[in-house]
Amino acid sequence: MSEPDGDLELQGLQRELDDAFHTTRPRPAFEDELWLKMQTSRPPARRLGDALAAFFQGIREVPAVPLAAVAAVLVVVIGVGIIAYSGRGHLGGGGASSTAGESAARADQLYAGAFGRLPTPAFNGGAKNATAPQAGAGGAVPEYSGPVQLTWTGKLDLTITSAPVYRYNEPSTSSADQFASALGAVLRERPSGFLGSYSASDYTLKVRGTVQSPPSSPAFFIFSSPSMPAIDAAGAGPQDLANIFLAQHSLTPAWGNTIVVDSSGDPIKVRYQRQFDVAGYGAAPLVDVNGDRYGLEVDLSANRPVLVSGLLPVGLETADYKIVAAGDAVQSVLAASSVGNAATPALTVKLTQAELVYVLVPAGGHSFYEPAYLFSGTFQLNGATLVKRVLVPAVDPSQRTP
Repeated sequence: MSEPDGDLELQGLQRELDDAFHTTRPRPAFEDELWLKMQTSRPPARRLGDALAAFFQGIREVPAVPLAAVAAVLVVVIGVGIIAYSGRGHLGGGGASSTAGESAARADQLYAGAFGRLPTPAFNGGAKNATAPQAGAGGAVPEYSGPVQLTWTGKLDLTITSAPVYRYNEPSTSSADQFASALGAVLRERPSGFLGSYSASDYTLKVRGTVQSPPSSPAFFIFSSPSMPAIDAAGAGPQDLANIFLAQHSLTPAWGNTIVVDSSGDPIKVRYQRQFDVAGYGAAPLVDVNGDRYGLEVDLSANRPVLVSGLLPVGLETADYKIVAAGDAVQSVLAASSVGNAATPALTVKLTQAELVYVLVPAGGHSFYEPAYLFSGTFQLNGATLVKRVLVPAVDPSQRTP
């Protein structure tokens, strides 16, 4: 093989190698992506230093830049670097810092529950003292407002550490109209304090929103007219008659309840006391600020409904919240003791029972049903047996507004 032929062969092999290397090179944007990943993986302080060095190098290469302009640009560069280094904004390492911020927000939301911090129930400075009717009595006894020295001799067994909180949006006139229309009632007027007043062939219906003080749930009231017929059901008792009326008007409670019949007078009262189901605990009743249970009531006179009142149906959202331990709840109750004086000495009341209940906490555009502890015990006053009740919030203080 002559020398020129050898040179030609070598040149051919060189071209083949060049072609091979050219076809196996990374895609055009690969180097830029690799450089970007290398830069973003470096510490923020190092990236800031390199940026400032490059900035000053650029200034040296352009000596005609005025000093005032240099100072202005320097402020901007340093400010951007500080923001990126602190984890705010979306420059430099913004992806990682944004993720950290979202994680912190999620952690705070889980800590405070999905509704955020809740309004604290108003129980006269942390606890509500109230008297209740004597067991089995038909009428209420006057509330005792004198000083009491509270002691705890009961046992509160609680294995749960959280409980659901319920939230609803304040009902509107439109929702009240829809409720009345479903019952066959027609709007007549909107009196003060009510969402609407409606009439049907044999009754008048009024619908009310949440009452702020004292707290009272959205409710409806059916006042029968003289044309309201008696319920014809041979052998039916008061509870059966109430059930029939509610079923006929599509008012049967969709929530858990306990039925209590008070037949001590006329009208006979059939009460459907609302309950909330708490996983790991059971049914927790809904009570008012006096500790009295409520929900829906049908008043009957001679087998004829004369008044029906109850909770207005509202859509409920739910979220779990941390609750205080039983021991802390007991301490809150004992702190509700009041100091007497020579003229009115404090009565000693032994609290012997406690249960988890729910109370309404109004909050403007939306309100809450929150868990609380209800403590109770009997005591003697002027020969009469009374019941002392004390309510304390159950939601952990860290998850409530002050």
